[in-house]
Amino acid sequence: MSMKWTIFALTVLTVFSVSSFAAKPVREPATTAPEVFSVKVDYVNGFIIVDGTNLDPASASATIAGVNLTVDGSSTDTALLFPFSVDVSAVVDELGTYVLIVTTDGGSFSVSTFIPFALVTAPPPPPPGPDCPCSTEWDEKSTTASPNGFAGLTPYCGEDYGDFITVQFYDIPESNYWVLWTSWNAAESTGFCELYIDGPYRPLTTQAQFDACAGYLNNIITVWGNQNNTCFY
Repeated sequence: MSMKWTIFALTVLTVFSVSSFAAKPVREPATTAPEVFSVKVDYVNGFIIVDGTNLDPASASATIAGVNLTVDGSSTDTALLFPFSVDVSAVVDELGTYVLIVTTDGGSFSVSTFIPFALVTAPPPPPPGPDCPCSTEWDEKSTTASPNGFAGLTPYCGEDYGDFITVQFYDIPESNYWVLWTSWNAAESTGFCELYIDGPYRPLTTQAQFDACAGYLNNIITVWGNQNNTCFY
């Protein structure tokens, strides 16, 4: 073999050898964008829940009405849980539509979320008033979650006219309502208390009974607050 062909063969071999050991480019996997199916409020356990896919709790962050939310450790790729906080409760303090923004490594999205009741950070203690004849059924409903009670809900309205007091709860998603009221006629020394429509009508025979029922209902308003709406009943 001539020297010219020998040099050519070595050159070709060298090119192929270098090519066979060159690093191949690696394509980074595309990040899948998150999708949201629904936003729910769990009043009993104190969570805003975002259901969807590709939510990636490890990278997720969120705000509602401009206030930061913290991702709960039990969140998954299909359900992000954000517990209520004092800061959130201070802003989402009445029913209305609030902007929720969620951001993950896959992207960001915003959704207008209807909140039927204020977000409270913890269920309030049952109000006192054992001398009120209606306290037994009122206590039962105040410690039972919807649809069987109103634990964790904020009163839709509360009214005090001195001789007539009412506090009313509405669970709009469940189409449930509870009306607690008491009245007293000082001239006739008669009155009543009731959990309308789930409890019995109970007559009152003394001012002390009415005062106990009135204190019970006013304590609900003081501890739980209300939405400042006009009562329906």
